[in-house]
Amino acid sequence: MNNHSPQTHLHKMQRVILLGFLAVALSLVFWSVVRGEAILARDDNPRLVEAELRIQRGRILDRNGTVLAHTVGEPDALARTYPFETIGPAVGYYSFRHGTAGLEAGFDDVLRGEQAGFTAVFNQQILHAPQVGRDVQITLDAELQASAEALFGQAQGALVLLEVGTGDILAMVSHPGYDPNRLDENFDELVADETAPLLNRAVQGQYQPGLILQPFILAAALDRDRIQLEGQVLNANRPVPVNGEIKRCQTTPPDDATWADVLRHRCPGPMQDLADRLGLSGLDDIFMRFGFTTQPDLPLNTATAALEPLADPLQAGIGQDNLTVSPLQVALALAALGNDGRLPAPRLVTAIEDENGIMQAQPPAPTAGDAVTGRSARTIRQLLNTGGTLSFVVSALSGPDSRNGWYLALTPADQPQYAIVVVVENSADLDVVRTIGEGLETAVSSQR
Repeated sequence: MNNHSPQTHLHKMQRVILLGFLAVALSLVFWSVVRGEAILARDDNPRLVEAELRIQRGRILDRNGTVLAHTVGEPDALARTYPFETIGPAVGYYSFRHGTAGLEAGFDDVLRGEQAGFTAVFNQQILHAPQVGRDVQITLDAELQASAEALFGQAQGALVLLEVGTGDILAMVSHPGYDPNRLDENFDELVADETAPLLNRAVQGQYQPGLILQPFILAAALDRDRIQLEGQVLNANRPVPVNGEIKRCQTTPPDDATWADVLRHRCPGPMQDLADRLGLSGLDDIFMRFGFTTQPDLPLNTATAALEPLADPLQAGIGQDNLTVSPLQVALALAALGNDGRLPAPRLVTAIEDENGIMQAQPPAPTAGDAVTGRSARTIRQLLNTGGTLSFVVSALSGPDSRNGWYLALTPADQPQYAIVVVVENSADLDVVRTIGEGLETAVSSQR
């Protein structure tokens, strides 16, 4: 005899249905609340991909408003475009597949238009309104940048042009570079390229400085009364062994050479004598004051390998010890000599668009301190000023079988406003680096 009534069966069925609804509810809570953020953040989330592709990134503009990077196309077919094909290392790139680099990375949140308010969340997540980024205006001058790129030609190396008083970077070249418009199709080849085109040599290149340190060490030595410019130097042109080579003065000094002649003729021997008197601690202090041992503060990846401590004062005094420098560091140190000893901090951004569409000027970068006194800085400038041109051109050993050509200049010579630093890798011909540097000086003069 069946003791279960229809009502009992109905109650059992109701309990099963309720348990099923409860299981579904718990599952929805788990996947939407507990695991919701993880799911939304997955790279293969179609909604995330669609939202990313619909972002109207803000523009990157040069100091005069010229467009350096912008997003074009219809909402469902947007593309990041760079009108200047050679500007990759200076501006960076944006790629859905490969991410961001350079300024595109440094100001990603601004360029994407990221906002945290309720209205922004409502518009983007409920109304599915496209996300619109904000503009960034930078210190680069598109015309000077293009001139510098053209002057470099096929040479390998880097260039920095900046304003002496403000630290504003007007041009920044790294060769070989890349076309950010073709990044996706060339990315694997760029990564595998032994010449490292994706590396921004201007800010991350680590170069053996050689005798480009000479003006800075002598300026500091003047400050400390360790030398007198008119003081005689014995055997200024004596041979100095470096990496298996014998180095002498770049040009022949007079027999009764002075410290002024040591600088004019780029003599390494007396610099070793001076470095021996200054000692490792004295050299460390000089390099620190001129900014050679600290990374410049910029919205770029400026990270480099940690420097090893100085080991040999004789080699450090001629730039052949453990110190390596980037062209930007050298440009800032040179600007200190042009700015009466005040070391500027670099600046790369002049204005950022706010949420109301108004460009907000960014404050000038503060000075980084006094590297040397104005008296010493002016004295070194006078020594470097030959025929109205204030420049310093040297060849620096960068290994047993390689050397780099350096060109340092302050212009105009009588009242410096701009610092120019050019390095050409693996080139013993100083005419190559001199042609680039003097060509850029001409381009700068034509704009004044």
